[in-house]
Amino acid sequence: MHGYSRPVDFTAKPSEEGGVDGARAATRPADGGAPLDAGARLVSALRAAVLLADASLESVDAPAARREAVRSARRELKAVRAIAPLCRCGREEPDAAHDRAHAHAADDRTRREHREHGDARNDAIDGVLEFSAKANQVLGTLRDRDALTRSIQRLSERFANHEARRVVRTVLLATLILGESDKRDEAAFAAASIERARRSLRAARAALSAMDDPRALGAGFDAGHASSLLVRSFNGCRGELEVALRDGDLARLHECRKKASFLALALRPFEDEVPAPVRRLRSRAKRLASALGEDRDLALLDVEMRVARAQLAGSPLASAIDGALRLARLEAGARVEDAAGDFLRLGGGRVKRAIRGLFGVA
Repeated sequence: MHGYSRPVDFTAKPSEEGGVDGARAATRPADGGAPLDAGARLVSALRAAVLLADASLESVDAPAARREAVRSARRELKAVRAIAPLCRCGREEPDAAHDRAHAHAADDRTRREHREHGDARNDAIDGVLEFSAKANQVLGTLRDRDALTRSIQRLSERFANHEARRVVRTVLLATLILGESDKRDEAAFAAASIERARRSLRAARAALSAMDDPRALGAGFDAGHASSLLVRSFNGCRGELEVALRDGDLARLHECRKKASFLALALRPFEDEVPAPVRRLRSRAKRLASALGEDRDLALLDVEMRVARAQLAGSPLASAIDGALRLARLEAGARVEDAAGDFLRLGGGRVKRAIRGLFGVA
């Protein structure tokens, strides 16, 4: 993995800060209506993501359809992992408004009921996260092979000559992918993995149905917890990113990718009905996660290339492939720097205020 040494100006103001987007900073409509129902949106998006992940894995006999299905399912499972924690109850005590409304009620009973409702909601969320994580883990091996295949395809496309592209693609696929097992064994393994993933997703759907329990519904939505989690993730991503770029730290870059992906997917349910700073955060986090993901896939291909280099030792093809891979990684590194610079230029204070406003938190 290369370091990132190209100077980046993290203080410059990008052009998108102004214009029409800059004026759309309020979470309430102009007539003073209620803020967006964030809790309902998140729970609805969580249900949709689980259902879409399961539906993606239907009828996937053909290899191409199987690869696309696994990509789609894992994308939705990542959304589950991002959205579900926002739906949890983060506090054991009633909020201030609840306290005022029940100032003269039986406080012990009220607190006990609130805890029970919160526990029921959190138990349902924990079940969704647990079974979704199992499904994602099962599909992970298929995704890794697919990512390597796509990296080989992109690398081969860097060669101008059609015949050269075909030879590079054929040699690398045969060496790094098909050499591990024959196609029949691969198809059987993929089918078994998908069936295991679907069993886990059925369990996740059952856990999600517990959200309809009156006790879970009684817990309500903890807007303070959700907004705090997003703000902490934003701060954490910025801090990790600055250090990772300075030190070329692979582990920190991996954590940045996960945090950026979390931010983009957690804010996905709100579409464009959000303040401008939140839209910028979501779009830049998505771009950063994508750039880091591409860079990571090329780094993994570079590691796997050791096998090909050993088999192609002394061949002009090996040198040509290495040269193309070095150029691809340099370009990917430049895209990481650009995406990171845009992310770090986000106004921290404005983003935090906009996130709190989105959830109606003072």
